[in-house]
Amino acid sequence: MAARRTAAARSTGHDLAHDNVTDLPLPPPVPVRVRADGWTAERQRTFLTVLAETGSVSAACQEAGVSSRSAYRLRARPDAEGFARTWDQALKIATVRLTTLAFERATRGTVREVWKDGTLVQTTREPSDRLLVFLLQHLLPAGKPGDRWDGFEAMTDAARGTFQRSLGTLGDHACEMVPTLVQDYSPDEPKDCRDAT
Repeated sequence: MAARRTAAARSTGHDLAHDNVTDLPLPPPVPVRVRADGWTAERQRTFLTVLAETGSVSAACQEAGVSSRSAYRLRARPDAEGFARTWDQALKIATVRLTTLAFERATRGTVREVWKDGTLVQTTREPSDRLLVFLLQHLLPAGKPGDRWDGFEAMTDAARGTFQRSLGTLGDHACEMVPTLVQDYSPDEPKDCRDAT
């Protein structure tokens, strides 16, 4: 697998020694022909900002008005290195936000609505002991030297430091924006009745 990654890195010109996004200098925007239906700098900023807020490529695509296929295509282009690097930074920021959300759901629970004859009759919160145990096993003990939480915070602080600067370097891109198509949404039917809830 490592040999495959190295070969892929060589074919794309990617230097594996520089995988730490905070150490890489930000490239200037790629001068390209502007397309009204393409990846404008503003569309890239919208996509990346929502990605940092949610950690969801599909939510970011929806907000930017593009398909996920189009986003991944732009990310893979050799001349869109800045976009790909900022994407990675956005996911690092989202990781801590989503961890916070997971703790919220584990301790306070998610809202469950009870409807009867089209009327909301009750709302309850159901904490998740299973999620809480998982989080505690993987993130704590907090406050001890060398724990994972310190590394988590350092990673997020570093990503935040370069994220805004990276957004500012984005320029319009000639890569065609592929609209979202009906076939992009092909939900899987539940395998049994427990999956349908």
